[in-house]
Parts: sequence; structure tokens; C-alpha cells
Amino acid sequence: MRTLPVALALMAMIGTTPLLAADSTQADITEKTLAAIAALDARGKRIASSYLKDRVAGEPVPCLPPGGLRRSTSASDDVLLYESGSIVYVNSPDLGCPQARNNVKRMMTPGPRLCEGAILQVFDQQVGAPIGSCTLNAFIPFRKIETND
Repeated sequence: MRTLPVALALMAMIGTTPLLAADSTQADITEKTLAAIAALDARGKRIASSYLKDRVAGEPVPCLPPGGLRRSTSASDDVLLYESGSIVYVNSPDLGCPQARNNVKRMMTPGPRLCEGAILQVFDQQVGAPIGSCTLNAFIPFRKIETND
């Protein structure tokens, strides 16, 4: 019976504690994402450069546009790449996405769009068993540089 008041107090504290991502500003999210890209190993840099070549970072957006997601991959456990038309969106989850680079990711949060706060579950590529999960941050759009030739 003593556990009920303690549980209620914990639930109240959790409910009033701001989320880590909610405390981040757009500049913080962009800076963290660019730092994660810069810290990639050689393999990750090759993957990221194939997606981000001739593109520049824009302001963070909360969701990917509906439909039109052509392909996605992970340059590392900290850099998730989503291609939608000519724009590539990069997500760098606050706590990373363990084992994301070499395995399959599925959205676990209900809804038709991939948005900030969505939970991705990572599944072992060989056996299909879940091995981890992560919560997405805001997405940084990388757009092609416009040239006036």
C-alpha cells in the first residue's frame, strides 16, 4: 500500500519534467546534427556524402513530408538519412539509435508520417528480432545548392 503514493509522486514528477528534445533549440539540433555528421567514420562519411553531395542544411522541421520517401539509410547509429525528392533529411536522435547502421528500422509510433518524437525499433537484419529502439529528433533538411549558370 505504501508503494501507491510513491508511484503517484514519481508519475507526477515525470509528467512535469520537460523532455530532452523539448529543451533543445533549432540551432542546438542543427549544431548537434552537423557535429554527428563530422564525427562519422570512413564508411559513414561515404554513405553521408552520397546523400548530401552539393546540399546545404536548412532549418529543422518536425516531420518528413507526407509520401514521397524514396529511400533511407543510416550512416551511423547517430546519423539517419531520409531522401524525399531532391531533399535529404537527416535525423540525429539525442541518445543515438543503437545498432541502426547495420539493421532494419521500423516506426513503432502510430501514424502515417515520420515525425519528431516517433519511436523507431531496430531489428536484427539476420533473424528479425528486436534489438533496440530510439526516439527521433527534429529533421534537418539538406537542399541542393542553387546555381545561377
